[in-house]
Parts: sequence; structure tokens; C-alpha cells
Amino acid sequence: QMTKSLYPHILCLEMNVKGALHCITDLLENDEDMLDLLLTEKAIAKSENRTLPLKKHEGVEMLLEEYARQLNSTLLEIDYMLQRVQSKQDMVALSLDAYRNRMIRMNLYLTVGGISLAFGTAVAGFFGMNVVNGLEDAEGVFEMVVLGSCLFGGGFVGACYSYLNGARAQRRTLAHLSQIEVMNRALGDMSALDYSFELMLNEKDPLTREKFREKILASEPDCIRDTEVDFLFDLLDYSDNDVIDKDDFQPSAYKG
Repeated sequence: QMTKSLYPHILCLEMNVKGALHCITDLLENDEDMLDLLLTEKAIAKSENRTLPLKKHEGVEMLLEEYARQLNSTLLEIDYMLQRVQSKQDMVALSLDAYRNRMIRMNLYLTVGGISLAFGTAVAGFFGMNVVNGLEDAEGVFEMVVLGSCLFGGGFVGACYSYLNGARAQRRTLAHLSQIEVMNRALGDMSALDYSFELMLNEKDPLTREKFREKILASEPDCIRDTEVDFLFDLLDYSDNDVIDKDDFQPSAYKG
């Protein structure tokens, strides 16, 4: 709550500092305005019927430059504070999301447990009706019904738990995380991508996957590997013909 109330005040301070810095910058660009700030010397010169030389503004200019430097330093500190406040807010949001996810997971577990118990209750209700079914006097039926209901309910709970926390769910999560990491690495080195795209646009022949890999690696990227190259190639190959040509960058390639 404190960070939430502090953020707009820091933004207001940043706007005020930027406004002051803008005014000082405008003054530094006009020598006559800086000369007009010498009120005492202008009054003395006026009483002596003379004009102030233009070079007198140098003292004011040095003072305003120092003020501008201090304001720039203040802006840097404000930006750092804003980043810290934003990071704190993100951490609070992540904590709330984690707590909310735990509550949702607990609710899901309780729902699964309730469904498994409801199955046994439904079977007990069916056999508890005053309807003759021919199994009243059969030996071992009660034990079989109870055991079957318990096995079905336990199997349902185990299947749901395996689906939510089993190896398959973990593989899906790891696959999604791997895709995100590949995307971040592929789009992280934008200078290498710009260089590669310039080379591609200058090419007359379509680019195959191997040629595309050579163009990317020729720019000596920092964090792009074969996996990222394949991701970029599949991303740019809109026509799905395993080559990249200029038709893939035409507006018609985005249709459908």
C-alpha cells in the first residue's frame, strides 16, 4: 500500500524536475535571456547610461549549467527510485499471484475429493433405496460394492493428481519454459538480427535454412544458437515452403 501511494508522488516530482530542467535548457540556448538575469548589474549599467556586454552572461551560463547537471542527477535518482518501486510492486503482485494459485489449487483438490466421495455416496444411495434388486441376500456383495466404490474414488483422485502434478504436466511446463527461453534469446540480440535482415534483403535468391543460419552466425551474435535460428526461420517462413524469400514479407503473406 505504501509503494502504491508513493508511486504517483514520485511521478509528480519527476514531472516537476523535468519542467525545471526544460526551463534551464531554454535559458542556456538564449544568451540575451541569461544576460537579463543580471538584474543588479543591469541596474548599475542603466544608471551609468551604458549597456552590458554580451559576454557577461558567461557567469550565469556556468551557474545554470551546474543547476542542469544537478537536475539531471536528480532525474537519475528519481528514475532509480521509480524502478525500485515498480520492482516492489511486481514482487507484491507475484506474491499475491502465488497465494491465489495456492488457493485455487487447494480448491481444486477439495473439488476432486468431493467428487470421489460423491460417487461412493451415490452408489450407497442406489443400494439404499427400498427396491428389491435380488442382491440383498447375496454373500460378499456389500464388501464388493464398498471396495469397488473406494477403488473408483481413489483411482479418480489419483488420475486427477497425476494429470495436475505428474510427469506429463511437468513436461508441458518445461516445454513452455523452453519455448519462452528460446524466444528471449532469439529476440535478445537485435543488432545481430538487424544485420542479418539487411543481408537477407540484399539477397536475390531465396534463403534456405542453412543459408539463413550462415547469415545469422556471420553477425557473431552473443546468445543465438541453432535452436534460436530454427525458431526465427520458422517464424519468418510464412509460406511454409522451407525457404525465405521476399514474398514472405509482402502483405499477402500475412493473410489466411
